[in-house]
Amino acid sequence: MIRPAALLGSAAFLLAGAGPLHAQQGPPLAVTVDPGSGQPRISVGAVLDDDALHDAVRSGLPLRLRFTAELWKDEWFDDLAGQQVWSAVLAYEPLERQYLAGDDASDALLRYPSYEHARATLERAWFPPLAPRMAGRFYYIVTLEIETLSLSDLDELERWLSGELEPAVRGGRSVGGALGTGVKRLLIRVLDLPARRYVARSGRFVVR
Repeated sequence: MIRPAALLGSAAFLLAGAGPLHAQQGPPLAVTVDPGSGQPRISVGAVLDDDALHDAVRSGLPLRLRFTAELWKDEWFDDLAGQQVWSAVLAYEPLERQYLAGDDASDALLRYPSYEHARATLERAWFPPLAPRMAGRFYYIVTLEIETLSLSDLDELERWLSGELEPAVRGGRSVGGALGTGVKRLLIRVLDLPARRYVARSGRFVVR
């Protein structure tokens, strides 16, 4: 658990050390379709070539990449025909001076000697198990959200501040843990810690 005091130190590091953003080269996110299977191929560009994101990781704030791939059937009223959601993470281990990266399909995070090596494992092609199961005209919409911390803890913090301790206790987490994660979320808002969002859409394709 990252404690509030440590997070405040990390935030100070970010405010002092964040540099200008790199210009993106090429599309940050693209999706194409295999003509035989109808499965999407999601290409992730240099989305992590960003000084603010790098500084966040070095300061102890892990990056979370959340992918959402949606398969839509192209009709008079478009219909959601399938969806896959998965996540990846990039973090820094200061004691060993190593970067950690992996996705939620892996058993463990792999270690890398540099930020560039770690991000290369995430900036790649992804092939989610998603394809049409019926005839028709389809397309994909893919969203990639990058954030320094999970945004799912704000409600828990608000309940804690209102005196409702059960969400933290029943979940096996300490009240301090609930407060700590909530403070992280508030700091993201107040200090404008880095978060990115990219959306890509495939061309329409026909399944007979």
